[in-house]
Amino acid sequence: MLRTMPPLRILAAALFALLLSAHPARAGATAPIAPEDDWSPVPVCVFGMPESGDAVRNDNTGFVTEVLRAALAPAGYDLIHRDIPYLRARDELSRGSIQCTLTSKGTPEGAGQARSVIIAYDLAVVYVSARGFSGLHDLAGQKVAHLYGHDFQRLLPVRIRPQTTYDRTSAIHMLDRGRVRYVVGEETMLKDAVRKSGLPSTEFGFSRFMSMDVVPLFAPTSEGIRLRDIFDRRMGEMAKSGELAAIYTRHGLPEDRIRHILSTAGD
Repeated sequence: MLRTMPPLRILAAALFALLLSAHPARAGATAPIAPEDDWSPVPVCVFGMPESGDAVRNDNTGFVTEVLRAALAPAGYDLIHRDIPYLRARDELSRGSIQCTLTSKGTPEGAGQARSVIIAYDLAVVYVSARGFSGLHDLAGQKVAHLYGHDFQRLLPVRIRPQTTYDRTSAIHMLDRGRVRYVVGEETMLKDAVRKSGLPSTEFGFSRFMSMDVVPLFAPTSEGIRLRDIFDRRMGEMAKSGELAAIYTRHGLPEDRIRHILSTAGD
């Protein structure tokens, strides 16, 4: 009598036969090994700095952000800007939570300070012309408006009563209405804010109190020092190739300011 195989054994035998027919045995043959996935994430340099006009915008653009990105990209780094207050940026930098911020050149910041200037600022006081202004000592104890996230107190020789705002034009209106006595900030940006306010420019006076070269400050880590060296080397290369001047020209920086920045590149 013919015996029948259990259904499971029939299925196993059929699968075995199918595999043999699809892959004929060869002496010494081995199954091909799929190559390992060699993908790795792109290293990132997080740049922490509050919004600062055309220099640093909160949408990851601005000419300072663009220069940093161009300097670090050949080394394989992507650059991401985080719009955070300056004091917080300094704290996060010291802890290695971000890799870069900005500082004035020559300040005792440790090994992470770059040599090449990335932007030069002229800082000024705006005041109502009818009230006058005789010097920085006038700011002592006064309400002084400035853009949120910036630490102007450390740049001033007297104590002020800071009034922060998210918009420079709003600061000019605060000044016009007597809510603050003075406004401090970058001179060209403040003049632009007066124009945008719609108020007569003759009502306001400007007094420049500091010209400041600004450089990147990298984290006090081995990676931060590497990024600093890459930045300084690349700034020299971009200055020679014309790439650096092209970025600043595209963003409308004055020629004398561009020449000054180029003169420090790669120092």
